[in-house]
Amino acid sequence: MSPGPTPSGTQLGIWRLRVAAAPHPLVLRRDTPFDAEAPVVDVPDVLRYVATARAGLRGPLVLEVEGPGDPLASPESVLRILALVREHHPDVLTGLVIDGPLLAEYTEELETFGLGYLVLKVDAATQRTAERLVAGAVYRADRLERSAAATLVLDETHRALGIARQHGFSVAIRTTLVPTVNAHEIERIARESARWGAERMDVVPHVEVPGAPLLRGGTPTEGELEDARDTAADAFAKASRGRLRGPRVTDWISPERCRAVDVDSLEAVDILRTLPDPDGFDEPARLLPRRKAQFVAVASRDGTLVDSTLAGTPLLRIYAVTENHIRCLGTRHLDESILRRHDGVGDSRAFLHAVVGCRAVVATGFSQRAVTLLRAVGIRPVQIGGRVDEVLDRVARGTVKQAT
Repeated sequence: MSPGPTPSGTQLGIWRLRVAAAPHPLVLRRDTPFDAEAPVVDVPDVLRYVATARAGLRGPLVLEVEGPGDPLASPESVLRILALVREHHPDVLTGLVIDGPLLAEYTEELETFGLGYLVLKVDAATQRTAERLVAGAVYRADRLERSAAATLVLDETHRALGIARQHGFSVAIRTTLVPTVNAHEIERIARESARWGAERMDVVPHVEVPGAPLLRGGTPTEGELEDARDTAADAFAKASRGRLRGPRVTDWISPERCRAVDVDSLEAVDILRTLPDPDGFDEPARLLPRRKAQFVAVASRDGTLVDSTLAGTPLLRIYAVTENHIRCLGTRHLDESILRRHDGVGDSRAFLHAVVGCRAVVATGFSQRAVTLLRAVGIRPVQIGGRVDEVLDRVARGTVKQAT
């Protein structure tokens, strides 16, 4: 759809912005091999595109962030997008298309930045089918083989639905129909999704990718797709009877009401049209998200510079960062055994005791074991150097990348 006038009424423009999950996707689906070099939209371009779409489109607009991996595997990019859109275009509804396992780690941030809805990809109801659809996964710095990845997908799907319901997120289920693989499980997926709190379920056709293992799975015919959608609709309605009442956010993103926005056409629009009136006196919007209050552990020799690796520092300085202040609370000593200097951790219990309560650990370098351990307990390892006050400001605003 071009950025010109659109039909009036209830038509809704959905723009799907693709953000690459780096360095690997959360889940490798066999029908769409992950391509780390696939073209993606840079975060700074988001405001320009949204402003262009808002200037040319009539009616509500939705920004949906999807793939090619799980967007939450690139949290710094996704949260930055949500923060910018909420700050500058609060009328734009935002959504994420996710796999599920990482939702628990970023629920608080997604709430803070006003996420409108979630689309959860659910393509299997049993272990056997999941193993045919998933090739592997990279999760918490661990590489999972097909069986373990399939188990992760099945277990975390229900957990993600429960977390979303607990925090008030609207959730739609998206199931890709592969005729010879999961057609027999469509009814069960719909029934279980409704029972676990989803608001709607959409069945989309599998698109064949040359050279992909699921090429033999086939693309569903129009009849097969219609039958699957009817089956899903009937099972979902019965399972959710009496539970879903009144208008729902996910009704806005139903295929019947949506039109895709042609992102390429936005490039041709004169960007000057989207700029504010130079004679206006409106206070300019903030370009950065607010600081999020948190404790941060920093590897610093004198408290002025982040200048030490985690393995090379004898102590960590603990800072309390709030929206307006940065204050040093004291220091916590680390184990100085040879083992810790080798892997950055040493005794894991003693190490975790030193960083307990912190939201992030900042150093100029991390070992892989330290990164894995910190992420496993929900602490961000941030590899960066520079002035302590500047680094902590960026950490609290979420504008600095984690160590990989």
